[in-house]
Amino acid sequence: MSFVTRIADVAHKAVVTTCLSLFAFQAYQLGTNMMIGTDEMKKKEHPQRAFIQMLRDKYDEEYKHYFDTGHRDWYDKDDDSYLKKVPKPQDYQPGGKRN
Repeated sequence: MSFVTRIADVAHKAVVTTCLSLFAFQAYQLGTNMMIGTDEMKKKEHPQRAFIQMLRDKYDEEYKHYFDTGHRDWYDKDDDSYLKKVPKPQDYQPGGKRN
C-alpha cells in the first residue's frame, strides 16, 4: 500500500506543480504583453484616428445648432444636398486612398 501511496503522492505533486507553473507562465506572458502593448500604442498612431476626430468635429458642429431655435436644417423631399456632407474615405485617410 505504501508503494501505491508514494506513486499517488508523486503524481499529485507533478500535477499541482504543472498547474502552478502554467498559471505563473500565463501571468508572466500577460504582464509582458500588457507592457509591450502600451509602448506600441504610444509609438503607433491608430489607423482610424483621423476618421474618429472628423466624426467628433461633425458632432460638435451639429450640436451647436441643436438648441438654436432660429436655425432650420430641414430638407425637402427632392433635396439631396445632405449627401454632399457625408464623409468620404478620401476626406479622412492620408493620401486619399483606402488601405
